[in-house]
Amino acid sequence: MGTFDTSRRTGASSGAANSALRVRDSDRVDACALLDAARDDGQLSEGDHQRRTAAAMIARTFADLEKVIGDLQIPANLIDAPVVRPARRRRSRRWMVAGGAVAAAASIGMFCGWVSSDNGPLADHTPPDMTTAAGIETFLSDYRQHYGDLLADDVTLMPDHASIERPRPGDPSTTERASYKGEFDTWTTSNRDPKLAPIDLATIDVPKLAALLAGAPGTVGSPQTKVSHLIIGRDSSAPDHPPTVTIFTEGARSGHLVVAPSGEPLVVFKSQP
Repeated sequence: MGTFDTSRRTGASSGAANSALRVRDSDRVDACALLDAARDDGQLSEGDHQRRTAAAMIARTFADLEKVIGDLQIPANLIDAPVVRPARRRRSRRWMVAGGAVAAAASIGMFCGWVSSDNGPLADHTPPDMTTAAGIETFLSDYRQHYGDLLADDVTLMPDHASIERPRPGDPSTTERASYKGEFDTWTTSNRDPKLAPIDLATIDVPKLAALLAGAPGTVGSPQTKVSHLIIGRDSSAPDHPPTVTIFTEGARSGHLVVAPSGEPLVVFKSQP
């Protein structure tokens, strides 16, 4: 059994004012991780898990997510996630950069990522896995070809599909949400702050990122796992902050690694035992 927090309901009720705030893909991912943990620990049946996961993936607000996770115990690694703590929904990330310690841990993982491949950081895959160099390169190439640029507000890359938020071409006051699985499909729009500067995906150092991805399980202390997804974006409560890439490993008590698009390590969150 994992370690759970049962005190968060009081904090949740005090944050009702934030329930109408729109969720991001990272919040949906956190909710799904919580649902996975609930299934694994016997809180949910397989059928309940499937129904709730489907609802979480289309949730638009934190109130929608609360409907599917509100009666569940919370794994220790998610007790400070915005889906659990309403007070954190408008707060900036507090980068706990430990200088040499973070860089050293990430560098060890990066080294392992390089040496684990026969040809560069990662071997090619067909179809390419978007948590690898080949997959990221393919995605960026297709993205540029489809949109004519590499600008985005938020991108979540999973092994076989991606989700994108970007300003609508010619209308920066509108956000387009799209999915990608070999081709792009725009499925919804919403209001957007036209003053928000989009992220230029061309600034990503793909070789360095690929090596970090390959070594991420070792970096966060769970070398037996795999990378589940990565999120390229900014903190919605601090849009003036520089963009980051957050690399997540699989599992209900997984760790994650935050790096700059240049490949500079920023913070490592170790996986829970």
